[in-house]
Amino acid sequence: MYVRKEIKPPSFEELVKSYEKFIPEADRPKQEEEKAAGATSLMADGSEPVDQIFAKAQRVACHTIPGIPGAIGTIGPKLEEGTTAAQRIKEPDYKGTAKTATDYIMESIVDPSAYVVKPFPDNTMPKVFGQKLSAGALKKIVDYLSQVKTGAPPPKIS
Repeated sequence: MYVRKEIKPPSFEELVKSYEKFIPEADRPKQEEEKAAGATSLMADGSEPVDQIFAKAQRVACHTIPGIPGAIGTIGPKLEEGTTAAQRIKEPDYKGTAKTATDYIMESIVDPSAYVVKPFPDNTMPKVFGQKLSAGALKKIVDYLSQVKTGAPPPKIS
């Protein structure tokens, strides 16, 4: 949307400010105290339901994700990866290494520049999710998104 109108997409900082404006502080994820100096705190550890993982990672502001409450963002593509992932792997400008839909979804989270869905610009999605989400949280995201198909009812949140 922004590219077509030649409007610069919002920065990550602007997205955070927007998130903070619309999500009451009591509903925001709590930052864990750092266990050691320089330790990386996780956005989600995987014990949460998948809708909370998306919210903690602030993906609901960027993507429309069927079945996830509040996920109506337009900064990134609509996530119906059960339908689109296999198609994207076959695109001529796909630079990644995934061979399956689930591998593509994981790759898109941890290396979002491997394939940038048109007309969205590269470097809009943060590249920190591999460090900020636990393996369990990433697995829940991948499992959920791999079941989201165009025109089908969304999967149950777990």
